[in-house]
Amino acid sequence: KALAKGVEQKSNDGSVSGSVYLRRHVESINFSEDGSRATGLTVRKPNGETISVMANDGVICNAPVWSLRNLIKNSNALSKLNGGDSSSVRVNPVQSWMTPDKAEPSSGRGSVLRPRQESQREDETSLLEKCDGAELTGSFLHLHVALDAKGLDLDLLEPHYTVMDRGLEGDDMVIDGVPDDACGELNMIALSNPCVLDKSLSPEGYVILHAYGAANEPYDGVWADGTGSDATIGEGGTPQETNGRYSSSSYEALKSARAAPLWRAVESIIPDARERTVLALLGSPKTHERYLRRPKGSYGAAFEDCLKDGSTPIPNLLLCGDGVFPGIGIPSVALSGASAANGMISVLEHWRALDNLKSEALI
Repeated sequence: KALAKGVEQKSNDGSVSGSVYLRRHVESINFSEDGSRATGLTVRKPNGETISVMANDGVICNAPVWSLRNLIKNSNALSKLNGGDSSSVRVNPVQSWMTPDKAEPSSGRGSVLRPRQESQREDETSLLEKCDGAELTGSFLHLHVALDAKGLDLDLLEPHYTVMDRGLEGDDMVIDGVPDDACGELNMIALSNPCVLDKSLSPEGYVILHAYGAANEPYDGVWADGTGSDATIGEGGTPQETNGRYSSSSYEALKSARAAPLWRAVESIIPDARERTVLALLGSPKTHERYLRRPKGSYGAAFEDCLKDGSTPIPNLLLCGDGVFPGIGIPSVALSGASAANGMISVLEHWRALDNLKSEALI
């Protein structure tokens, strides 16, 4: 609600500058018949009804770059974004992580970062080729826990920790010729303890912690079946798989096994954390894929493959998000979003906005 309120803030004349609509899945970006201008969106409501939303000035798209092609149904627009080719054939993105076929996902570390090939994108010239072929970084596991804080001295705890599960140099295992290191699979674990900064974030007598491994959880070979195909999503959002891996019990078992490094990170600062746990929620790459529509649950595009800016061959279609410079992370994504928004207004409007800020002594 706070984020929506910020977007919907009123202008000086009392009018609302924008509206936020939740649970509206974008089916397509709409264009003029010749594909020269973005005219709005087709969105799907929770009841399945589709409606068209008209754009006053243009469309800013923050969907993952790998999803852009599927949102373009107009063949002329597709051609403009694809270097004159209106076909829907896509380039398969490279995964940051590689997992040997013999690896057993529930047994722990079995994947390594793929050595990057700088020449892999030399032949890509169009915007959609760059979007399709951007390297997919790994996904991430999340552990949110609520603990009974009875007897804990919260003043002795820090608000944030970085825990190296296997140390800075990793372990001695070499996989496909690649040794372990600080950035290895589920090695570097971030642990947030926000109640140290604001005790109102949890009920009195409790504390909440958030442990996660950022972009160091592989997808293929762990969360996809042996053929590399993705698990489907069943009723209620539970991943299902015909071979049994993603039935409810096996999916929960895999999550629990993969989350062991997260629990060790929590227990490194609160040794009896499991005994104190009143609620534990685990999020997997499948969670990100299902609810955030992240392809393979990816954390974002590799920095080397980020688009240099959000401009496109269609003047009033702009891109932003973690596939656009400066890349992954809330500050970076916010900056690319602000840049796209600024790109939608004229220099004169910028000047007027600055004058208003000066008149209110804000700058």
